[in-house]
Amino acid sequence: MNQIPIIVSNSYNKKYYLDERLNVLPKEVKDTLKIIFVKLTEEIGGVTEVLFDNNEYDLVFKTYKNDDDCNYDEINANYKLSRIEREYSEIFSQIAQFCKFKLNGLV
Repeated sequence: MNQIPIIVSNSYNKKYYLDERLNVLPKEVKDTLKIIFVKLTEEIGGVTEVLFDNNEYDLVFKTYKNDDDCNYDEINANYKLSRIEREYSEIFSQIAQFCKFKLNGLV
């Protein structure tokens, strides 16, 4: 599967990443994405990723933990990530469209 990481929030090293090609997004959208994903990883721990699937032309949402993380609750993490996908579906739909035209074939 060809996937491009476009958003990554990591609770272990306290880092947030937004693919530089998405810098064309309005500042308020970029700020909203950062708040959403940093807050989520602070709540659930682990790592959260939004990837653009270059085969399906859609976004893939993932959350996972390090092997030694006993505090991570996978069920709760996936529930909260699914809730964010639904709540901000309009933004994510627009990002998927942008990626489809700007990132296609760049894996």
